[in-house]
Amino acid sequence: MARTRPKHLAAALAVLATIALGAAQPAAAAAPVHVKVRVEGPTSTITQSDPAALTGTFAGHQLSTPTVLGALLKAGRVQHFKVGLQWFDCCGLFVNSIAGIPGDSTHFWALKVAQKLASVGAGAIPATPGLSVLFYYTTFDPNTGATEPTLGLNGRTTATVDTPQTFTVRSFDDAGKATPASGAWLHVGAIAVHADATGHVTVEFGHAGVFAVRATRSGAIRSRTIWVHVSSSASAS
Repeated sequence: MARTRPKHLAAALAVLATIALGAAQPAAAAAPVHVKVRVEGPTSTITQSDPAALTGTFAGHQLSTPTVLGALLKAGRVQHFKVGLQWFDCCGLFVNSIAGIPGDSTHFWALKVAQKLASVGAGAIPATPGLSVLFYYTTFDPNTGATEPTLGLNGRTTATVDTPQTFTVRSFDDAGKATPASGAWLHVGAIAVHADATGHVTVEFGHAGVFAVRATRSGAIRSRTIWVHVSSSASAS
């Protein structure tokens, strides 16, 4: 029995060494969390992208986990626009300027998550994969505080030449309630077509190519842009 103990001891030490080495290895980095971020300025879209949320210290406050604000900051870093931040003890970090455009007495930067107005700052909203957020420069009702409605646009991203394609435009209030965006304009390249009373627009693409499609309406925030890839009938068959 005495002769076998050194072998058992060596084996035990090897196992302990393996465990110790495993424990010394750094934890695997968390997978990046991508968020669909759109920023609508006073006259144009500043970004429509899918950045991975940053973490770190910003404006003197720590974002230790991925947040909606971290996604906006990453979009700004990649596309070279600045984001101004302000801290509120009640609600965390808020955005007070984007791309050098600050709020004023009649406008501010509002935030919607899945078309519903957020009640806390962007730094307090966790980033989750595929989450869709909208930062928009808006006026507000002095009595109710309501922001301008935001437009949503649905439609396919592929089409064939001379084949009818229908898009749906809806208007969302602060609570996220949707109504048909009657009278909205659907812009297809340089052409604009009115939506009907149900918010629908049917168009045909006259030639192959990639077309930018978006919706606008007076007093509302423009929709996202849908890029439609149009192929000829011959190549599609």
